[in-house]
Amino acid sequence: MKFNAYIKPLLLGYYKHYRQPKQRLALVVGMLPWQDLIGNWVLESSHIQIQRHFDQRYFNLWLKSFINRVNPVIYIWGYKAPDYFIEYIREQNLDIFFLEDGFIRSGPDDDSSAPPLSIVMDSQAPYFDTTRPNDLTDLIANFDFEQNGYDEMLAQEMLDYYVAHRVSKYNHQPYVDVAPLYGVKDKERILVLGQVPHDDSLKYGGGIGISLLDVVNKAVEENPDAQIIVKPHPMTLNDPSIVSALTELDCLILTQSIHLVDALETVDHVYTITSLGGFEALLRGKKVTVLGQPFYTDVEINKAEFFYAVSHYHNCLW
Repeated sequence: MKFNAYIKPLLLGYYKHYRQPKQRLALVVGMLPWQDLIGNWVLESSHIQIQRHFDQRYFNLWLKSFINRVNPVIYIWGYKAPDYFIEYIREQNLDIFFLEDGFIRSGPDDDSSAPPLSIVMDSQAPYFDTTRPNDLTDLIANFDFEQNGYDEMLAQEMLDYYVAHRVSKYNHQPYVDVAPLYGVKDKERILVLGQVPHDDSLKYGGGIGISLLDVVNKAVEENPDAQIIVKPHPMTLNDPSIVSALTELDCLILTQSIHLVDALETVDHVYTITSLGGFEALLRGKKVTVLGQPFYTDVEINKAEFFYAVSHYHNCLW
């Protein structure tokens, strides 16, 4: 076990705690690529950071006793920590925040290695985990639009700005005119959004065992006369069997990098499993069918109210 990655941070944490015992300490698990930014993300004035890959022995001998003595606020990126560690935190009812990329991840000049423009922090579970309550689903279900200072006009202006300025989660892709790709529109147009295989949003969002081909077949079955356009996740394009199967289904496959807003142009209906792209499509007035159970299913409020409530879930960093 590496001393600097696992033991030294805990010793530093003890030192900080005993110097200022009345101030809570943040224990950050993982997120080492963003170690220079963590101080701006956590709510506490002081923090320590450990590697997220640790074994049960380290947990029992070192980490558990540190948590019991110091009582830190714990920060984890998604579920990127050992299961037994997360289970222990929940069993002991410890203070924790699950962090994830915000719904606006990158700007026009960013690349995939850039820090996120926004993050979300949830005290119950990552927002993609709909197997249990989380702050986002609670917020959407219980937001009091009469008592929480809701401004209907402001909400609509916020949504209009979001749509008009082509804002998406990832905003660094160049503009692409999809008209030559899609061709003349003479039938209903369906867009199928693929996802990263084995992604946690599938595991915890009711998408286990559902493949991109399943989604495409569902779209074809329910819309036999429509044009089916498939936007796979880049990782799946390396699988020739998937590309071959999609080609046999007479689907248009988008193999180049295309901004989601461009891909949604002239589309009537979106199919996906749990992709956040389905949420973005809803905000743009598209009909959306999901095969999983993402947070945006069965929401009984209008688009502007939905957008307004979700905006309160964000921590903006820019």
